[in-house]
Amino acid sequence: MADPKNLEAMRSALARFLPEDAGVTGIRALMTGFSNETYLVEGPDLILRLPPSAGAMLDGHDVIGQARIYAALGEVAGAPTVPEIVAHCEDASVLGAPFFLMKRVAGEAVSDVHLQDWFVDASDAFRASLCRQWVTAFAGLATIEPLAILGEVMSPEADARRWQDFARNADCPRLVAAYDQLLSKPAPLSGPPAIIHGDTKLSNIMWHNGAISAVLDWEMALNGDPLADLGYMLYSFESPYHGDTRAQKLGGMLRREEVIALWSQVSGRSANGIIWHEIAQIAKISAIIAEGTNMRATGRSDDPKLALFAQNLDYYLGVTGAMLSGPEFAALKG
Repeated sequence: MADPKNLEAMRSALARFLPEDAGVTGIRALMTGFSNETYLVEGPDLILRLPPSAGAMLDGHDVIGQARIYAALGEVAGAPTVPEIVAHCEDASVLGAPFFLMKRVAGEAVSDVHLQDWFVDASDAFRASLCRQWVTAFAGLATIEPLAILGEVMSPEADARRWQDFARNADCPRLVAAYDQLLSKPAPLSGPPAIIHGDTKLSNIMWHNGAISAVLDWEMALNGDPLADLGYMLYSFESPYHGDTRAQKLGGMLRREEVIALWSQVSGRSANGIIWHEIAQIAKISAIIAEGTNMRATGRSDDPKLALFAQNLDYYLGVTGAMLSGPEFAALKG
């Protein structure tokens, strides 16, 4: 069995797994930790995805399932561009865990930690174009019928209860109580169910020459109401309850009202009642942060990035609570 931390062992194992003419010359780590691990397979220029060696934060870290989602999306007319799957392997004896390989996509994602010069130094018009493409890509999902590989349609309330259980297991009673308050009112619906990406942040889009080259990270995807994706996206844009995230502070990026208008235009749906869904998505982010904090506190992971989770948990819980106490949520029908 090859040790996943031993890059030479991984190279040798992949050289045996792939066809002889693949010409694997090396392996380079791109991202490791509590998220799915990503490596560049040099030679055939492929991307390798493995489960997180630092301990999975989410129950759904099924890399084979994600490969199947990518493959299914590649067959759907009108779906966002996704990387092409080359191979997947459920035999853990090859690399120590199941894995998949996909073609490397040209371009680069906008980092949500350290913004790159090509994004910061660009013109306002360039950033405005990227922002419109970002919103349009996820709004377009609202026009696509549910995807069988994603399972049965899940109501917004059922999804919220799922994340409430996640918060409960993360030992975050304050967030559990917030979910109770959210679920005291039914979720507004925008129409028939469609594909939900589940993690619509800007950093999950690859860009090449100012255009989208791929939409990544579908591990939280499901079939449901697309207002969830808009709600998740809106957390990046200033509201009375929270500020902009890093990228949105720069000139040219759309404002909150413009995002909602563009999403509604592309999706053909109303965004009425979006406050319920934005609260649900911020609560989901809070639940993930709470679990990361709990993983570090209980010694289940020593990933240094989790220290930042603990520092941010109170802020996210505060935003969730403020939105639940605000006039928009109060105005929703009970």
